[in-house]
This record gives sequence, C-alpha cells and structure tokens, in this order.
Amino acid sequence: AAGTCAGSPVAEVVVRFTRSAPPAAGFVRVAGTGLVDENGKAFRIRGTNLGNWLVPEGYMFDFGTCESPRFIDEMFRQLVGPEETVKFWNAFKDNYITEADIAFIAATGSNTVRLPFHYKLFTVEDYLGSNDPEEGFRRFDDVIGWCRRHGMKVILDMHACPGGQSGTNHDDSYGYPWLFRSEALQRQYCGIWRKIAARYANEPVVLGYDIMNEPIPWYHSDKEELNAVMAKVQRRAADAIREV
Repeated sequence: AAGTCAGSPVAEVVVRFTRSAPPAAGFVRVAGTGLVDENGKAFRIRGTNLGNWLVPEGYMFDFGTCESPRFIDEMFRQLVGPEETVKFWNAFKDNYITEADIAFIAATGSNTVRLPFHYKLFTVEDYLGSNDPEEGFRRFDDVIGWCRRHGMKVILDMHACPGGQSGTNHDDSYGYPWLFRSEALQRQYCGIWRKIAARYANEPVVLGYDIMNEPIPWYHSDKEELNAVMAKVQRRAADAIREV
C-alpha cells in the first residue's frame, strides 16, 4: 500500500473497500498479561509496520551496499547533488505513506500500525533533507490523525536511537551501539521519549511506545556487558515516559 497516490489502481481499491470505522476513542490498558480496550474487551494487536518511510533501509530499496539512511543520503548526493537530494527526500516523506495507505491497512481488518522513526526527527541534526526538531511531531500528528479517522491505533517505535543501539544499518549508527557507552547520549535518548510522551499523554490513538528497536546483535563480543547496561537504559526511558 505504501506510496499510493490519487488515481492509482491501489488508491481506487482503498476507496472502494475502506470500512466506515468508529474512532479509536478510548485508551487501551493492561489487564493481567493482556490488553483490553475502553469497554474491557480483549484487544489483540493486528497490523503492520510502516517501514522504510521515516527510517529508510537499503534492503527495502534493493540496494547492495548503501544500507543505512546516511549512506543512502550520501549516495543520492553523489549522484544528483545536495539540492536535488533534499527535493527527493521531501517528496518521499510526503508521499511514501499517506492516509490512503492507512485506509487500506484498516480495510484489511487491522487495528494497529507501528511507526518506526529516527531520533534525529526531534533534533537539529541533518536528516533526510531537514534539520527541523518539530518535523517528527508533524509526521506523527499526520499518522495519528489518519488512524483516528480509520479506527486504528499507533505504536511509536524508536528505530534509530542516539548513538545507535545495535551498530547495524537500521539504527544509522557507526558500527557499534554507542548509546550504551555514553551518559550524554542516554540523557538525550530519555529526553526525546519524555518529550514525545508529554505531547501524547492524553492521546488514546497512541497505543504505546516501542522504546528501542532490535538492540545489541549477537555478534558483539561484549554483548553481555552491553545487555546489562541496556536494561538500565530502557528502565530510564520507561521512567521518563511515566513522569509525564
């Protein structure tokens, strides 16, 4: 469904089969080992991942060696120059996922989408043609609004944490999970989550937070030490969220 546009065959299918869904009005909460909706009925997550949009990954483009967002960006800049690369990223972000895609996902019977994002969307660091610390909220607000209209929930997923949580392509880092070696990066990581949670504390469309995607691959020689630090960092992030 990604990248549908007005007039395309997929967009026409979306229009024909979109449900007239009720708004996602109430909060989902924990009950024992499961989840229940605002009516106390069991809520089972069914949905998909909006991958490759706010965190592009090379394998989804079928690239061979340029796998992380910064390498993909560098490749584009070498091919067509910085100005055209910025134009491309702006058009890509505006069109790769649209409301038509959310409508299509809802029409399949899904109730949730997971939204991977890069921490840089909330900083002044250059990322995908922008350095606006409010861009992340604009993109989130769009998806939340679309999901509200189509009866869906959203899980916000920090796919790329400050410094990197894995050292692989999807965290856009420098080959090692430096997040776990830097107090400053950990403070930044928790601060971004606190900022996000403060904005959406009263938003029932936000089902929850995936605070750290796929950390610490098996092949790091110091993985046991890193795992111990990771547990503490994740608890700090959860505490920061719950503060607000």
